[in-house]
Amino acid sequence: MYASIWRIEGDPDELVRRYDAMLADVPHANMRLHLCLRAGDGIVIVDTCPSQAAFEAFADGPFRTLRERHGLPEPKRVDGFPVHAAFVDGQRVEAVAAL
Repeated sequence: MYASIWRIEGDPDELVRRYDAMLADVPHANMRLHLCLRAGDGIVIVDTCPSQAAFEAFADGPFRTLRERHGLPEPKRVDGFPVHAAFVDGQRVEAVAAL
């Protein structure tokens, strides 16, 4: 599993509204582990993909199109990392995948 952290600057209320509209276009079953955090200067999105290659394909294609369609600005910063461990509702989620 590979995680990305997206920092998007702007009015948090407006960005959260646009984010929520964007999510209406995404099948929730595709989202294994995903967070949207409200920050003082925008939002922070933490997303996971099965691998770094899957992340790169998604980030440069479908996710860019979704962000543009819903008026989310380009992120100020995007960082990515292999996931060592992940827990959801007290349960460990398998995080080992080919990078």
